Amino acid sequence: MYKKFYGFKARPFEITPDPFYVYLSEVHQEGLASLQYAIHEGKGFSVITGEAGTGKTTLVHKLLSNIDGNVRTCYIFNPLMDRDDFLHFVCKDLGIDTSGMKSRGDSIAALHSFLLKCFAKHEKVFLIIDEAHCMEPELLQEVRLMTNLETAKFKLLHVILLGQPELSQILNMPDFKPLKQRITVRYHMRPLSLDETRQYISYRLKRAGSRNLTVFSNDAVREIYRYSGGIPRLINILCDNALLTGFSSEQKRITSDIIKKTAQEMDIIPPGKSKRRKVITRSLIVFAVLFLLLLSAFVVQTLNRFWS
Repeated sequence: MYKKFYGFKARPFEITPDPFYVYLSEVHQEGLASLQYAIHEGKGFSVITGEAGTGKTTLVHKLLSNIDGNVRTCYIFNPLMDRDDFLHFVCKDLGIDTSGMKSRGDSIAALHSFLLKCFAKHEKVFLIIDEAHCMEPELLQEVRLMTNLETAKFKLLHVILLGQPELSQILNMPDFKPLKQRITVRYHMRPLSLDETRQYISYRLKRAGSRNLTVFSNDAVREIYRYSGGIPRLINILCDNALLTGFSSEQKRITSDIIKKTAQEMDIIPPGKSKRRKVITRSLIVFAVLFLLLLSAFVVQTLNRFWS
């Protein structure tokens, strides 16, 4: 809608994980390097964590778009399934014929046979699980057991887990100590800094064909960073809707006022204020409970006096 008005060839702030628009900040370069190292060295378990929207899924798509031919991958973007469905999905995604499988034992045997054939051809097989923090504990244990498929010296199946910070908390639970001991690559993706946010916006504008990389004023960029906290997904949402607002009011330059208006309309709250709001809400709840307890005690005491 606003492409022609701003001179874009495409919308620069789509939230889909398009490798063409991947901006490799320092943190993204390190995250991608960790994934590439895991692939190249054939590590058993690798874990990449980060807040929602920091670019974990985007990195995976970037990784898969440049992967070598001697690597087979099964990518699971939604791990909310039971163990049988999970195993069936893995086999099917790897191209294993599942038509004759009648039990879990059949599926595991077929997977083991497939992995041995890949090993003989010097092919590595990777299981990449996105949103891993949503996995049921039983399924996470199932994944650990699947990595027991190995030769005397080499792992036949390698696993990359991607998830929000809660994943680290889950892996720290006593039940997952055996899995945690197998993690050889671990990386946490932090949000972008203010300077990285500015570079990120300019990069995406340039990739979209814009000749004007100052569509967003410096004050607007600061407001974008304040409201988004440096989370790329939120940056995209704010910028996309701000451009739409600017287009509807025929403003070629996106100002801080437009960003504030957009954030209010999208109900996006700066991270600091959001935390303070939660603290205030909890305090009010505690106060209300204490007040009700005191009121109840007063009523009971008053009634006892009345009846006595």
